[in-house]
Amino acid sequence: MSTTPPETTSPAVTDPIPLGAFGRGASAETAPSAMLADAYTTPRIIGFAGLVLFVLGAAAVISTKALGPRMVSEGLGLLFAVVGLAFMLYHAVTDGEQEIRRMYGSFAAFWIVVSLVASFLPGPMGDATAEKAVAFYLLPWGVSTALIGLLFTVPFCRHETDDLYRNAALTALLAIGGLLSVGSVAAGVFRPDFLTGPGLTLALLGLAFLCAYLGQVDTSEGTGYTVAFALGAFGAAVACYAVGRAAFPTLLYEGPTTFRLANGTLDAWTVLFRVLAGLAFLVPVAIALATRAPLWLKGATAAVAVIGGGVVVASMFVNPVHTPPSAFLVPNGMILMTVGLLYLVVSLGMCSDNQFVTLTRRELSSYFLSPVGYFVLGGMAFVEWNQYRVFYSALARAEGPMPEPIVQILLLAFLPVFALLLQVPVLTMRLVAEERRTGSLEVLLTAPVDETPVVLSKFLATWLFFLISWLPLGLFLISLRLETGVPFDYRPLLSFYLCLATQGLAFIGMGLFFSTVTRNQIIAAVLTFVGMIAFWQCFQLRQGQLDLGLPAAVQAALGRLSFIHMWFEALSGRLPLRDAMLFASVGAFWTFLSVKVLEARKWS
Repeated sequence: MSTTPPETTSPAVTDPIPLGAFGRGASAETAPSAMLADAYTTPRIIGFAGLVLFVLGAAAVISTKALGPRMVSEGLGLLFAVVGLAFMLYHAVTDGEQEIRRMYGSFAAFWIVVSLVASFLPGPMGDATAEKAVAFYLLPWGVSTALIGLLFTVPFCRHETDDLYRNAALTALLAIGGLLSVGSVAAGVFRPDFLTGPGLTLALLGLAFLCAYLGQVDTSEGTGYTVAFALGAFGAAVACYAVGRAAFPTLLYEGPTTFRLANGTLDAWTVLFRVLAGLAFLVPVAIALATRAPLWLKGATAAVAVIGGGVVVASMFVNPVHTPPSAFLVPNGMILMTVGLLYLVVSLGMCSDNQFVTLTRRELSSYFLSPVGYFVLGGMAFVEWNQYRVFYSALARAEGPMPEPIVQILLLAFLPVFALLLQVPVLTMRLVAEERRTGSLEVLLTAPVDETPVVLSKFLATWLFFLISWLPLGLFLISLRLETGVPFDYRPLLSFYLCLATQGLAFIGMGLFFSTVTRNQIIAAVLTFVGMIAFWQCFQLRQGQLDLGLPAAVQAALGRLSFIHMWFEALSGRLPLRDAMLFASVGAFWTFLSVKVLEARKWS
C-alpha cells in the first residue's frame, strides 16, 4: 500500500492569484516588498534646471562679447550662469550616485584646467595693436573658474568611494593650494606691488584649496596633520617676516635718538616701550617650551626670539642704518601680516585639540552646515553686490576724477545699515537659545567644560562668520582696481574693516547675551533687533534728531555708540581708536554677562 501523500491542488506560491480571488476570501501575498533606493528626483530636477540656466547664461555672455549686444545682456547672462551653478552645486552635494558624482568630478576638473589656461593665456585677444601680456585673463576669469572647480571638487571627494579617484582629487587640491599659497606670498616678498594686485586674491584662493583638502582628511595624524602644521609654520614665518621688515629697519635707523625729547631730557615712556618690545620676544619661547612642541620648533622659535630681541636691544645703543627706510607697513606689510596670521589661525583650528579651539571649530562649522549660514551669506552678498552696482554706476557717470575717498559711495547708504540691523539677530538668535530648548546645552555642560570656554567659543565663531560675510565688498574693489588699472585710496577701506570688526564685538556680544536669557530663538532675535535699533538711535541722538530728556553729558556719551558716525570717520580716512575701544569694551561687557547667566543656572 502506497504511503505517498495525496497530490494537492493548491496553486504554487509563484502562480499569480486570480483577480476575483480577493473577493472570494483568498489572502493576498504578504512577502516583504522590494526596497527601492531613493531616486533623488527633486535634486535632479533642480540640477537639470541649473544646467539649462548655466548654458543659457554662458551662451549669452559669449555671444555678447563676440558679436556685440544681444537680446539677453551680459549682466543678465552672468546672473543666469551663477544661479545655474548654484542649482547644480545643490545637486552635486545631495546626489551621491556614482554616475552623478563622477560627472560633477569631471565638470570640476574641466574648470580647473580652464583656469590654468586662462591664467597663462596672453591677452587681450582680438586687438592686434595692443601689447600682449601673459596672465591677462587671470582676473577675473582664471580665479573665477578655479573657484568653480573647487566648489564642485569638494562634494565629489565627499561622495567618491573609489580610493583611486578620491586620492587623485585630494592630491590636486593639495598641490594647487600649496602652489598658490606659497607662490603668491613668495612673489609678494620679492615684488611688493604684486600683493596689492593679484597676490592677495591668489593667496586667499590657495588657502581655500588647502581648507578644502584639510576638510576631507584626518588632521589629527598622518599627512593631514603634517599639512595643517606646515601651513601654520609657514604663516607664522610670513607674519614674523612682515613685522621684522616693517619695524627693524626703522628701529636701526632711529637708534637711541628717539629716547630724547626736544629739550634733551630722557623720554621714560619711549625707553619703557622699547624694553617691553624686547621682552615680548620671550613670550613665544615660553609658550613653545611649555607645550609638547617638536625640538626643531622650539629651536626655531628661540632663534627668532634671539634675532628679534637682539635687534631691539641693539637699536637702544647704536643706529647702523643711515638712510631712511622705504615705507613697507602700508599696504604690503599689513597684507603679509594678515595672510600669515590667517594661515596660522586656520592651522590651529584644524590640528589643535585644545578645548576652546575645538568648541570654536564646532560652532563655526555649524554655520556652514545649516541653511541659516548660507541665507546670511547669500543675503549679504546680494546687498554688497547691489552697493557695488550703485558705486560702479556713479563712477561711470562721473565726467572727471572723483575726490577721495571714493569708497564712501560704496558703504554710506541705507541698505548696508539695514542689512546689519537684520544680520546680527539672525546670526545670534540660535547660539544658546536653541541648545537650551533641545537640551543639548545640559549635555555639553555635563562634560568637563566650563561655561567660559563655551560662551567664548560661540562668541568668537559668530564674530568670525560676521566678518566673513562682509568680505565681498573688499573683493569687489580689488577686482575693480585690477580691471581699470586706476589706483584709489585704500586706507579708508582698511579703517572701515577695523571699525566693523570692533563694532561686531559689541553687536555679537549683545546678541549672545539675549540668546542666553531665553529658550525661544524668535524672542532672542527680537530682543537683539531692538538692541540694534537702540544703536541706530544713538546716531539720531548724536545728530540732534532725538531728544530723550537726559542730561547733556549722558546724551553725549550715548552718542559715542553711533556706529554710523564711526563709519563716517573711518571712510573719511580717520581711524577712531577711542570709539573702537569703546565698542570692544561693550562687547566684553555683554560676553561677561552671558557667562554669568549660564553660571546662574547651577543655582536655579
